Amino acid sequence: MSTPKDPLLEAEAPDRVHYATGVLLDAEDFVAEQSYHRGRLARALAYLHGFGTVAGLLVHHKPPVNGSAEELEVKPGIALDPLGRLVEVPRAACVRVKRWYEGHDEDVFNGSVVRTDGNYGIGPATGDPNLARGVVADVFLRFSSQPRGKTPALAAGPFDATDAVQPARMRDGYELRWVLRTENTVPPVPVAPWPLPEGGVPFTNPADPSDLVQRRRNVRDTILSSWHDNREAQLEAIRKDTFLPESMRKDPDTVDGDPDPAWILLARVVIGITAGQTETADDGTSRPLRNGTVFVDKEHRPFSLSAAALSWWLGF
Repeated sequence: MSTPKDPLLEAEAPDRVHYATGVLLDAEDFVAEQSYHRGRLARALAYLHGFGTVAGLLVHHKPPVNGSAEELEVKPGIALDPLGRLVEVPRAACVRVKRWYEGHDEDVFNGSVVRTDGNYGIGPATGDPNLARGVVADVFLRFSSQPRGKTPALAAGPFDATDAVQPARMRDGYELRWVLRTENTVPPVPVAPWPLPEGGVPFTNPADPSDLVQRRRNVRDTILSSWHDNREAQLEAIRKDTFLPESMRKDPDTVDGDPDPAWILLARVVIGITAGQTETADDGTSRPLRNGTVFVDKEHRPFSLSAAALSWWLGF
């Protein structure tokens, strides 16, 4: 029993199933029915609200207390991914920092992963982590369908089994990854989710009242250039975004790109390193000694602003 591929990753079909008395239906018709409604909703959400955090999903560091494990915790919340799918984390999710750190091969830390220039690619409003040496890792979130239960079914493919089963339900779930940045340069930051105005000129300062006409023109041009040709073109554009680590843009099991590269950045984390010292893991391997500092930067994460948030911001 394998997990079916999310139909929303395929070409978007605006065709609805037509029902009539006496029409024979099969599984493909019911999948098409669900995909139509899911696809139209996702398309509307993506164009109207963009993508990013909608509510919650706070990432914070939990130091060890009274013998408890040191953890990086993601609070419950909900987000929109670049395809317009809702991604919900219903309860807190944790990663144990020590296990994650020791899960990387010791050779990884021999290159430029340990940064010594203090430039970690964090947001200017976050503050200075004041770390002379450290490693950078980003926390990402992605939509994931999870099979629930089993139900008898006819065997699929060249099989004649009489005990074949299929998932009884598919739950809208999520996947979290904490990914080490291994670039030789300053870790990149995500670009604005909205396309820049024609010509790639960044938006002017919205607080400048003397440039109202130009700001209106920029917004208009951006709206006119924000159309996505099709689903495959949209996915290919995501795969070409060098902000995503290469391991998240490519599928290690195929020669093609990852079939679902629609990741959402939640936070950038800097782990402090002590110069010239190492620590030994339980398996006998050694890595640079951590100094106990874990700095979480949430400034670069994208947000999908609701009408209520915008109203509060504008003072309504």
